Amino acid sequence: MYLKETILASTIVFCFGVVMFMEFLYPTIRESSVIVKEVYIEQESPDFASEVEEIKSTTLNKSKLKHLLIYIHGLSDEYRVPFDLVKSVIHTESSWNHKAVSSSGAIGLMQVKPSTAMSEFKTPEQDLYDPYVNVTVGIMYLSELYHNSGDDWHYALTSYSHGPTATKRYTTNYVYNNFYVDRVGRYFDLKKKENPSWKKKL
Repeated sequence: MYLKETILASTIVFCFGVVMFMEFLYPTIRESSVIVKEVYIEQESPDFASEVEEIKSTTLNKSKLKHLLIYIHGLSDEYRVPFDLVKSVIHTESSWNHKAVSSSGAIGLMQVKPSTAMSEFKTPEQDLYDPYVNVTVGIMYLSELYHNSGDDWHYALTSYSHGPTATKRYTTNYVYNNFYVDRVGRYFDLKKKENPSWKKKL
């Protein structure tokens, strides 16, 4: 009888030890298996018909402009560039004139320089007159500048206007308050009256 009680007691102690060991071990396994993922919330789809009515373009009819806006919205979402910010850059750069050419040779809606298009994205100069190609290169370039500048839209926009090399020489005060950032910001602020997101690190 004593032997049976001893065996039973030993079994209970053993089982209790296993349970305690598993309780100790399980949290460690659970914590080490956590996977951290970056979550991006897609931009809400705007009313493109209303957007078209707000834009005064001299070179694109309303139908073409609406389809272009739909394309820009999708591409902005793909490259994590705020849709309204892209529209602000286009408004500032060309006033939605896809045939615009600057004195420095920048082309199209987003005034992309042929040298930048070719060196960064292997896109020939003549293709920049196509508004879809132009905004594709422009959005990709903005995204690249944003990530290369430590996720700061002020530096990205200054680099887009002044060039990345020149921007490195500027003071933070100039980068945050230069005429180009102010112009893009003024238009964007009209679209985003509450705390514009481009002023933050997105």
